[in-house]
Order: sequence, then C-alpha cells, then structure tokens
Amino acid sequence: MKEPNENVVGQSKVLRFRDFRWQGVEARRYKDPNDQWREVTRHPLVGIDEGAPFEVRYFEIAPAGYTTYERHEHEHVVVPIRGRGAVRLGDRWEAVSFGDVIYVAPDDPHQFRAVGDEPFGFLCVVAADRDPPVPL
Repeated sequence: MKEPNENVVGQSKVLRFRDFRWQGVEARRYKDPNDQWREVTRHPLVGIDEGAPFEVRYFEIAPAGYTTYERHEHEHVVVPIRGRGAVRLGDRWEAVSFGDVIYVAPDDPHQFRAVGDEPFGFLCVVAADRDPPVPL
C-alpha cells in the first residue's frame, strides 16, 4: 500500500485538495499587472506539464474582485466550486454558484466577478494550444 504522499504513478497523478488549495500547486498571478482585473489568482492543475491537449485550472477571485472583460477565439468551460459569482456574457450578467456549468463560446465577450463576502472559485477547462485574449 502506498504512503499518502505518494501521488504520482508514471505521468498519472492525484492532486490532494484541502481548503481550496491543491498539494504542490502554487498560486500564480492571473495575468500581467494592469488595471483591467482585480484580486484574481490562477492555479494550474493539469495540462502543460503533462503534455495534455487541454488544461484544467482553478481561478479564485477575492471579494469585490473580477477578471478581465475579454474575448478570444478558443472556447472554454467554467465550473464554480466556491462561493458565489456572476458571469458577464456580452451585455448580460448571470448569477452563478457551485455546480453551475458555463460554456464560453469562441469570440463571445465574457468576464467573471465575485459576489458576496467570500472568494469565488472556479475550475476552467481550456485547450492547451489557444490564442491570446483580447481585452475589451
């Protein structure tokens, strides 16, 4: 039987989860600093290091924080797992929370925002090979 901290076999692995953090995964800055977003961190979970054709990332937005309002050619899927938030799709805002699934189609303008007193966290699945976002 394996020890609890042995979480890698070949290229397969298990990332242990506790308090909205994953073992061995460092929080990174959301994007290069600018005035188009506020209080967002990015946690790369699976993808680039494994050579996968996709990436799974966890984003966390602090209370009153928000992501860049942007568009890009690639699509992605977002699944909230912490707190409450809102997603802007074009000109409309939708409230979202745990277990909702948001599909962002190619070239659709979008933005995420935390709502309430706790962080809003979500998993994001996206193609590893993708175009850069265009801020709006």
